[in-house]
Amino acid sequence: MKSIAICIIALFVSLCCLAQNNRVTSSEQFEENQNIPYIKIGAGYWMPTGDLSKFLNNSPFFELGIVIPDDLYSRSFEIGVQLVVPQQDNFFLLRDNNEDFEIEATTVLNAYLKLNKYIWEKDRNRLELSFGLGISSIFLDPVTRAGDEALDYDNINSFLVAPGMSYTFSFKDKSIVQLSFDMQYTPFKMERGTTKDLSSFSLLPKIAYRF
Repeated sequence: MKSIAICIIALFVSLCCLAQNNRVTSSEQFEENQNIPYIKIGAGYWMPTGDLSKFLNNSPFFELGIVIPDDLYSRSFEIGVQLVVPQQDNFFLLRDNNEDFEIEATTVLNAYLKLNKYIWEKDRNRLELSFGLGISSIFLDPVTRAGDEALDYDNINSFLVAPGMSYTFSFKDKSIVQLSFDMQYTPFKMERGTTKDLSSFSLLPKIAYRF
């Protein structure tokens, strides 16, 4: 998983550099080309439901994304990462040799690729529907030293499906404020956990800003 995370970060940094290099200094040139990639940052609230909500409570998250507009077809493509600071409600229980060990979540990391389709536009503002696919990881630590030997993996992983809706406010200086409401389906499984099925439909209201 560490190698996957390194690859994701390396790809993301490369895209950030590409977006920065594609910026133009002339405002007239900027007006002519609306398909320049840009960076956006955001924050919101991650609200898990289902089996995962028995262990993790509503938590803040932070997002960094690269958006590649394609105005000719009224759409954009987005690649991004989300970092959740999980609030533990109850510890996970890992069973080993007929003993249960308490395990806590330290971080939830999501990486996704998303298609955003513009369904309404007026006065530089627009409404978008989105659909994303990606990977989600919950990083784990034992609560006690006795759990070090029982916990022989650092994280649990799942594919991620993420539909959503956004309303984007565009300003004359080309800055953007975006209000979004996403859903994420993540069918986590915990090996040797007393509760193995940790599936969740998470709700993610958020606000993002383009710079």
